[in-house]
Parts: sequence; structure tokens; C-alpha cells
Amino acid sequence: MSTYLSDKSYLALKVEATEGVAVVPNSFCPLVSEAIKTIMNYTADRRMKGYDWKSDDLLKGTRKHEGDIVVLADPDNLAHFFNMTLLKGVTTGGATGYTHPFTIGAPKSYTIEIQKGPYAQRYFGVKAEQLKGEYVDQKLQITMSIKAMGQFSAGKLLAALSGSVTILKLSHEYDDMPNTGLVIGDVICVELDSGAYQDVTLTSVNADGETVGFGALSITAAAGNKIYLKAQTPSYATLPRPLFQGNSLIGVAATSALADTAAATKATATPMYGFTFVIKNNLFDAPANGSQSPIKLLPQVREAQLSIKRLFETLSQHVAWLNSVKQALTLTNTGDVITGGSTKESFTIKFHKIKPMTNDEPLETGSLIMDNQEMEVLYDTTDAKDIEVSIINKIAGTSY
Repeated sequence: MSTYLSDKSYLALKVEATEGVAVVPNSFCPLVSEAIKTIMNYTADRRMKGYDWKSDDLLKGTRKHEGDIVVLADPDNLAHFFNMTLLKGVTTGGATGYTHPFTIGAPKSYTIEIQKGPYAQRYFGVKAEQLKGEYVDQKLQITMSIKAMGQFSAGKLLAALSGSVTILKLSHEYDDMPNTGLVIGDVICVELDSGAYQDVTLTSVNADGETVGFGALSITAAAGNKIYLKAQTPSYATLPRPLFQGNSLIGVAATSALADTAAATKATATPMYGFTFVIKNNLFDAPANGSQSPIKLLPQVREAQLSIKRLFETLSQHVAWLNSVKQALTLTNTGDVITGGSTKESFTIKFHKIKPMTNDEPLETGSLIMDNQEMEVLYDTTDAKDIEVSIINKIAGTSY
């Protein structure tokens, strides 16, 4: 019996040139965990057929592809995750430090792959439903709740193969366009009648939706034999370290400009013992013609929340909660020096207007009193802004 260890899996991702058109993802990111699933929405076939049993088959419904990816944030992969969530502006700088700005707006779509044993689970048209950042064991951890426009992982042969062949057709049980999600250069594995699997490198993905082409191979395989997308070999040659909470500074003040100033030095920053931010796009799964999966993933009203834990030193936060006082917050988390220069990797996120929804100050024996706050992120009409993100890393803007 074959068994597979989760630790040998990978996450790969790449921005799509055309939204919803799959590409081969080639940026590899170590996973903490993954729980994405395709929701088939099967229902029992309840048509009357002369049986005294509920049903003899299942019928398909509208599909969805969604779930969570958990990773440790480093400056390189973090820019990809914000690119799926927010609108990227113009990248500036050079090889010793590229600066990537992000604001609220239309995110880019991605193709991602996750290895499951021998096969790759590929999702395309991927965008962030929600991005959550929190410090776990002193490291910035990102939980991406994603949605996708489709997936490709495995299927079956529509017709038998015998002798020297250069094309194969995929069966239509899953989808009427079963080769959607495959790309020229992909390697698929075809189950032979012998029980072995044959690697096939694709040279074409036909517009008929069912046919793929490759160089001549001798294959004997019956209709219905399995095929799957072969997993890649991941590369982590330039993997940076995660961002550490100990290298973060948080400024809290009456305005965003003052919060920036407060976050500039350890002396003026506010120590935080817990800090979590959540940004939500509230994606709408637009229904498709010609597919049971969504044709578009459209952001609706955006929102964000913060959870903050800090020492109770004055009653200022209690008053801010009672009186719904506006505050602003800036977090800057630095990383390592980028090779070839003196610029450090960094992640900065600014919340121009926040107000406390709750402010708890629980008492526990032998413990210092803490302010535990849930903050709503609001639009600041004075600054005409809500959230701003800036990431400095060694990766050129063309990768995002």
C-alpha cells in the first residue's frame, strides 16, 4: 500500500496574464497547512423511476472551489498574497530593494498548485476571499481564504490508446471542457493497461476542450484509465526567513501621520502582545455559461478588522471605546538586509482610521491587566484612505 507524507507537499503560485487562464506556477512557498476543497454540490436524483428507495444516482450542482492556505509570511511570498487581495501600484527601486505598494482595489488572479502525493492539485482564477495576518510563536503567519474559478488534478481517458499515438482525449464526467486548466509543458501521467503510469509532456491543449497533444509515444491504455497532473519538484534556493514579531514596531496615534512617526522607533512605538488583522473582499461567485464553476470572482464591499492585546497603563483606551474615538495604526515589520545593498526587507501596513468595537480588561490572579480590543477599520474621509500596504523585497514587480 502506498502512503504519502504531508510534509513532502508544496505550494506553488504565479500571477495569471489573463484572469482565469491557467499558467504553470513556479514560485514555491512552504506550507504550514492547506484545506482547499472543490464543493461539487451533488444532490440525490429524486426523479420517480419506479423504486421504493430514495435514489439510484447523484446529480451535479454549481461547483465552488474554496478553502484556506496557512503559511509563514516572508517578504517575497507576502507580496503574492497581497497581490491576490489588494490592488498593486507601480513598483519602484531595483535589485537591492524593490518597493511594492498595495491599496484597496481589484486584485490579480493566480494559478496555484498543491502537491497531493504523486499528483498536483491545480486551481486557477484564484483570488483572496480573506487575508488574515497574526503573530504565532513570534512569526507572522498568514491564513489565506481563497476562491478559484476552476481546478485540474485528475481525470480519465475518453477513448482507448494503442500503438504510437500523439493525442489523447479526456472524459467528460467532471466537466464538458475537461482539459481546462492544463498548459503546454505540463506533464500528465497516463495509466497503462499494465498498471504502470506513462509520463506525457503536453505540446498542445486543444480548443475543443477535450484533446491534448504530445510527441509520439507507444501507449496501450483502455478508455476509462486514470490520468493525473504530475507534481513538480519544488525549489527553495532563495527562500528568505519569515518576518519575526520582535522586528516589528507598531505606532498608534490620532492620525496616520502621527502613527507613522510613532512606529519609527522603539522608544515611541506601542508594545503589542497580540496583533491580528483581517482583510475581507467578500467575493461574489459570478455564475457561468458553459461551466458549472464560476466565470468571475468579483470583490464586493471590502472590510477589515483588528484584534489587539496590549498592557493596560492608562484609561485612555477605555475612554476611546466609550466615546468611539478615532485612532490610526501603522505596523512596520523589518527583515534581513537585501544582498548587494543596505536596504532591509520590510512589510508596512497602515490603517488610517480605526475605532474600538470592544475593549475588555479581564482580571486574572497573578497577571497584569491587559486591554483586549476588537477594532473596526473605517474609511478616513480626512485622508481619503483606508488601508495602505508597502512591501520591500528582492523580487521585481514583473513577478507580481
